[in-house]
Amino acid sequence: MAGALLNPRNPRGQQPAHLRTSGQSHQRCGPGLPALLVVAFWTITLGLLLEASRPARAAEPSPADAQVVPPGPLTFDDCVRLAIRQSPYFTKSALEIEVRRMNETDSRYALFTPHISFQSYYYVERPYQTGRPYWLYFYSEPYNPFGSYFTLQAQKQATQMAIFLHLQVISQGLERLGKMFLSLAALKQLTAFQSDLVNLCRENLTYAENRRVIGTGTSLEVRLATQELEVAKSELARLESDRKRTLNSIKTFIIGLKPEQTIDLDLRDARRQVLNNFDPAAATLEQAKARSFELRASAIKMELQKYNVTVAKTRVLPDILINAQNVNPLNYTTATGYFLGLGLQVPIWDGFDRIRNISRQKTILKQYGSEKDEKEIDLTDKWNDLQEAISVNSAGVNLAKSQEELARLKERQAEIQYDSGNEQLPAWLEARKAVLEAHKSVASKALEYDQSIVSLRQLSGDLCYSYVDEKSWQK
Repeated sequence: MAGALLNPRNPRGQQPAHLRTSGQSHQRCGPGLPALLVVAFWTITLGLLLEASRPARAAEPSPADAQVVPPGPLTFDDCVRLAIRQSPYFTKSALEIEVRRMNETDSRYALFTPHISFQSYYYVERPYQTGRPYWLYFYSEPYNPFGSYFTLQAQKQATQMAIFLHLQVISQGLERLGKMFLSLAALKQLTAFQSDLVNLCRENLTYAENRRVIGTGTSLEVRLATQELEVAKSELARLESDRKRTLNSIKTFIIGLKPEQTIDLDLRDARRQVLNNFDPAAATLEQAKARSFELRASAIKMELQKYNVTVAKTRVLPDILINAQNVNPLNYTTATGYFLGLGLQVPIWDGFDRIRNISRQKTILKQYGSEKDEKEIDLTDKWNDLQEAISVNSAGVNLAKSQEELARLKERQAEIQYDSGNEQLPAWLEARKAVLEAHKSVASKALEYDQSIVSLRQLSGDLCYSYVDEKSWQK
């Protein structure tokens, strides 16, 4: 029921003053306050209209939004700071924080000031000669202070959850950046080894052609040497293509530079730059769970849902209604002045929607609890998988190094036999090729091992916490 509040959508439906009962809770107030309200309303309205009529100006890009081409070779730390400042990969989640903060501001205003609307009519032909020819009506939307308070608390939790999700995006982006940085360093090594292989294949082709010229070789040997050279060149082209693609990914996707902009990376000692003395043996699963932004966001999500349960409970309380108006000229009455009305709004029948909504919100809370438990299990599984991958990759590196040493010994043996005249040049060249292939295998296995360490560092929280201060996002 709506107590003394008049229906703003049916202002003409009110009874004349001489038919009203004396039990209504209207209070007479002086003419000064409504007049000031009218003046303030039209002043604000006029100001908004003038502001809207101004020509729009192009937004000036701030220094933080401008894409900066960094000078000089960039280390991994330089790339990280640049990515955090201007990467488009982090823009969406950062803007989500701003949206949540605006929602929080809206809820804060709604807590202290209910929404107030205004209606007015001016009657060109007055139905009665008495009274004013205009009608002013101020009214509030249904206001529930308890619901508004808990809604504000829920919006605060939503803002905190958006911060954690943004930090999670940053953590995953830094992991990807670290892996690509290591890939570039490895591709640089692989390209150098493959270039040496191309030179060996070219030397072998020259030897085969010379043998054919002097009659000790065949055309088949020349064709084989030629095909080996083409294969080596194709592999070199593939490595160069992978290097350019990885560099472009760092430049455009992570750092946010345009395709025509160029950067120079300092890849010396890339492993130390990316891992930063991180010890995988010292990292623990408990530390990973405590630092996991995803788990912390899930915990905040549960707290948010608890507030939603409380808000659903407050919906069963009556809403407060407020209005203020002068006498409607259409009403036959001699009363003058302005009147203030207070009332309550209580739905008589809603099909038990509000009661069911409480149960619905509690069920959603249980779903979020199950979701949090599931994410903890997923984190544990991922942690165990990484530990196993690190162990397997470490064994792969050791095996590749052993094979590399064996290839070196065989190459030395072939060199001695070639110098003594017991073997021809192709045997020695094949031994040297085997050494270069072993070098490439060690570099590839080391890359897999280092990338698994980077993933573990990200999962443990050490990577993001080394570059991002969580408190800096709090306001």
